[in-house]
Amino acid sequence: MKRKEYTGRCVPAIAISAWLIYLSADWMATLVLSTLLRGTTELQNGLIVFWTPFLLWHLGSPYNITAFSLEDNELWLRHFLGMLFQIGEAIYIYIRFRSNTALNAMALPLFIGGVIKYAERLWALRCASKKQLINYFYTRSTSKNPEESNAVDYNMIRTGRFDLSKVRDYVQDPSITPGVKFLREIHSSFDIFKPLFVDLPFQISEEFHDKMVYLKSRSEDGSADEAFNFVGIELGFLYDLLFTKSPIQHRNHSLSLILFSICFLSVVSVLIAFSVLLHKIEHSTVDTAVTYLLLSGAVCLEICSFSMHFRSNWTMLRYATPQTKMRKLYHGIVENRLRSIMSKKGIKKMPQHDLIDYFVKAKSSWFAPVIKLIDPANLLQKFGNTKWKPVDTDLKEFIFCHLKEKRLKYTKNGLKLDELLGEKGDNVIKEKLGLEEGGEYWEMESTDFTRRIFIWHIATALVYYDDVDNHRRGTCDPFLEIGKSLSDYMMHLVLVRPSMLPNGFSEMVNKETYDQVQRFCLQPTSWIKNLKVSRKEFIAWLLLLPDDSFNLLSTGALDEGVKFAKQLQSLVRDSALRWDDEEKWKLISEVWMEMMIYAASRCTWEEHAQQLRHGGELLTHVSLLMAHLGLSTQVHRLKKPPKSADDNSGGLPCP
Repeated sequence: MKRKEYTGRCVPAIAISAWLIYLSADWMATLVLSTLLRGTTELQNGLIVFWTPFLLWHLGSPYNITAFSLEDNELWLRHFLGMLFQIGEAIYIYIRFRSNTALNAMALPLFIGGVIKYAERLWALRCASKKQLINYFYTRSTSKNPEESNAVDYNMIRTGRFDLSKVRDYVQDPSITPGVKFLREIHSSFDIFKPLFVDLPFQISEEFHDKMVYLKSRSEDGSADEAFNFVGIELGFLYDLLFTKSPIQHRNHSLSLILFSICFLSVVSVLIAFSVLLHKIEHSTVDTAVTYLLLSGAVCLEICSFSMHFRSNWTMLRYATPQTKMRKLYHGIVENRLRSIMSKKGIKKMPQHDLIDYFVKAKSSWFAPVIKLIDPANLLQKFGNTKWKPVDTDLKEFIFCHLKEKRLKYTKNGLKLDELLGEKGDNVIKEKLGLEEGGEYWEMESTDFTRRIFIWHIATALVYYDDVDNHRRGTCDPFLEIGKSLSDYMMHLVLVRPSMLPNGFSEMVNKETYDQVQRFCLQPTSWIKNLKVSRKEFIAWLLLLPDDSFNLLSTGALDEGVKFAKQLQSLVRDSALRWDDEEKWKLISEVWMEMMIYAASRCTWEEHAQQLRHGGELLTHVSLLMAHLGLSTQVHRLKKPPKSADDNSGGLPCP
């Protein structure tokens, strides 16, 4: 399993476990090798020489993780020096404690296999570093004919050239099945957007983008589930590129197969030889058990790695084509998996953080002051109060339709893309209410985007609980759940993933808002003294507070949140507007969608990639959907100019 495939409450546990294991691997190997170096030659008849190569196998990392984070890829040179040092130590131990037993000979193939696996991991780290990725993504035209090269220039990406006809033939091969075609479409789009994943702005012709970015061509007829599945698999390719050995193994598939065979055969042959020659070796029962455990563990890991490699998307992409008997056999084996890949619905769950719910729980708990004292970083609030909710079809349809409408608005009205992506929800209020009603009354004073999220989150939560408690759900239920889900998700990003959002004073606003709640609940009025801190009474009490009850000098978001909640509820009560609850919640949902688009357009792909190791964020999927639909400022679509009489090339200069 990959870390990307874990979602829900297990994500923190998986992340912590992977972090501890990854960091302790080098430390443990160094500790063991150093301990062996301090040994005496009296140990020469033992199994020390035989056990030492297993440390190199251990440091070679399993198939599905080479880097814990992107920083590990950038530190590949440090890992290289560490590899030289540890291999040197292993060689010294081998020479110092060598004996005339068969163990010396059996240790040699294990040593070779360990060095191969360690070097393979190091090469994967180097290839996934940003500098190497940029060099790899840029390729010059392979055509030797200048006229032929120029003829396809307008179908090319500036940071990497692709022949439109070759890509089309690759994807639309009549001999491949729909499952393989689906994977090839995704991989072709992944190839096109590779510069985007290292935050490189690049140019692409409109013709190439329209014809070869397959999600865009599918968006007219395809469902939202299919679109999210498309970008989810595409992000899986990106995860493999940055955190696993898959890309380098498939880039040099024959060499990789040879090296795997050497490693597997070496450990299997040593296991057989050790079993046959055991009676000739001086040993204890414990030593024998440990040796068998190491050997059988290495064999099992190699089998698991081969199984994952055999069933991976990269292998199916390459070999699940009925061209030869062997490939037909392979296609028959993985046919069910191909069908299951096509039927998936994309991202399954998203995290939720309800600030009002947390405030009520904190106020009703006797331990809240103590927890605040020992947890100044609010880790319990950030992680302990996080819940997970399925990303249902209604939410995906809402997001996908909103993005397509955004794209239509961009192409029809000729607006600047920067302005269109930077609206943050104000445009929705003005369009829904009109300029007269959407003036100063709805203006938000804060320029801090994270504080805006706090304000709208509090307003959304107050309106939600007020409607639910007073049985006003009715026909507005789909939009009510969509608005609440997006609100809680964006609050989760503010508290737990602030690096994915524009810089702001989120920690200070969170602290001040919490203090505001505590101060109001302790004010010496008889009505509040009789208040039982429960959510329903707390919401009703906040909505009844006069506007001048708050400290205007506070940086907390509670006052403006309550103000906006009252304004939203007044939309339905105002007889002049004649709004119903469904229209109100549609407005709230669209405001949150605009804020998500703004956040997605400002988040760097380095941050998006970092979150793939935690299962991937909904914001990352939305950002990639935007790139597919041409709603990314990093993707510049170029129109092909008309040919002049004295110019037959029409090509873009190679950068």
